[in-house]
Amino acid sequence: MIFSLARRLFLIVLTLFILSFVSYHILLRDPLNQELLTAHFHLGYFSYIRDVLQGNLGISYNGGESLLTLILTVLPPTVELCITAILLALLLGIPLGLIGAWNHQNILGKSIHAVSSLGLSVPVFWIAPLLLYFAALYHWEIAAVGQFNLLYEIKTVTGFALIDVWFMEQPYRIKVIQNVLQHLILPTLVLMISPTMEMTRLVQQRAEFLMRENFVKVAATRGWSKFKIMRKLVLRNTLPLIVPQFPRIFTLVMAHCMLIENVFGWPGIGRWLIDALAQEDYNAISASIMVIGLLIIAVNQLSDLVAFLFDPLHRKGWYAR
Repeated sequence: MIFSLARRLFLIVLTLFILSFVSYHILLRDPLNQELLTAHFHLGYFSYIRDVLQGNLGISYNGGESLLTLILTVLPPTVELCITAILLALLLGIPLGLIGAWNHQNILGKSIHAVSSLGLSVPVFWIAPLLLYFAALYHWEIAAVGQFNLLYEIKTVTGFALIDVWFMEQPYRIKVIQNVLQHLILPTLVLMISPTMEMTRLVQQRAEFLMRENFVKVAATRGWSKFKIMRKLVLRNTLPLIVPQFPRIFTLVMAHCMLIENVFGWPGIGRWLIDALAQEDYNAISASIMVIGLLIIAVNQLSDLVAFLFDPLHRKGWYAR
């Protein structure tokens, strides 16, 4: 176990070093940051790391605001959108995968498998403007851009609009909650396509494998219902294997979210990063890459921790050499 822990720590440190080095190299592309290059390259790098550890990410050239303050403003909306899409993908993808596995020999199961494989190749940057166009054309209430209507003032407490709106004391709070949800539905529907299809495919493949096992066949011969077999045998042995796949799914959703934020006017870090690229704000580009990388690393480690606690096979792997 000590060997596995040391190996993981080494990989984390190596990943952080590569991430910080790439971020530092981007920072040096700005002529104004050439002062970081002292007599030796590594001295400037160590100075940069010291500032990052102290929370000093510099200032944005577009307005001169603190980059740390800006990132804490634009990161929560992106995380909120990603988490909402993943939760809906779990609620929809797991039942679809189980239904497809149980009916894998008929047209229903084969159709679910085909749709889940095809859905992974759907370009969200094409679906997003198309869906927004039809929503506006047919006057859907969810045809809205932004995080909420600017007529409402939501005091920032956590940065997540779905949470901050509950701290409001105005008499029209229910109306504000409805407005926040209306703005959230459309980008969430677009963003949940890929994770739903991926979740369906993973669950269906695992469930079909389990249904060929002897312990499932024995349960069927004992008169267990389909629902009981799926709930007690298939589902319990499927969910633990989804947890290690969560970082990859989160990274996929994060990338798609950054693509569609401009379409829906979502005030997230993806839209902010694209604006920084257009303005050649290397300070903002460097800081955003560092923060996004740290977020993905944190999600990966959290996923490993959850798998270690709830998956015996994963926990057993810690003792393997």
